[in-house]
Amino acid sequence: MIDQFVGDVMTQSVQTVPPETTACEVATLFADHDIGSAVVVEPETGQYSGIVTESDLMRLVAAGADIDTVTVDTFLSTPIVTIASTEDIHAAAAMMKEHSIRRLPVTDDGDIVGILTTTDLTHYLPRLRNTVLRGRNDLAAQ
Repeated sequence: MIDQFVGDVMTQSVQTVPPETTACEVATLFADHDIGSAVVVEPETGQYSGIVTESDLMRLVAAGADIDTVTVDTFLSTPIVTIASTEDIHAAAAMMKEHSIRRLPVTDDGDIVGILTTTDLTHYLPRLRNTVLRGRNDLAAQ
């Protein structure tokens, strides 16, 4: 198995929002930045309290909530599951499967430095395949 670190595959930019952000504001953020999640961060402490995702918004809309007034602190996903950037992507994939999540915030020393998504993993797979094939060809040439 080829070792690859989460930090090499993750998306480095992570959007954050304070807990008082409305669902409508989050939906606009998602649309404007073509993203599917934002980490909820307490402005005073910098501590993250959860993550809000497209799925969270969809459940809210399906329930008939007023997205102009409902704030993310009432419907965010918590506790937030994170992984260190130095972990192997295989461990990250197993963690995502275990927790049934598609977005995994990445940390270094407790600070969020990126996010690993199922899309990131999907885009990485062809590179992994090419690396494996190159390795086989190199062995065959010896």
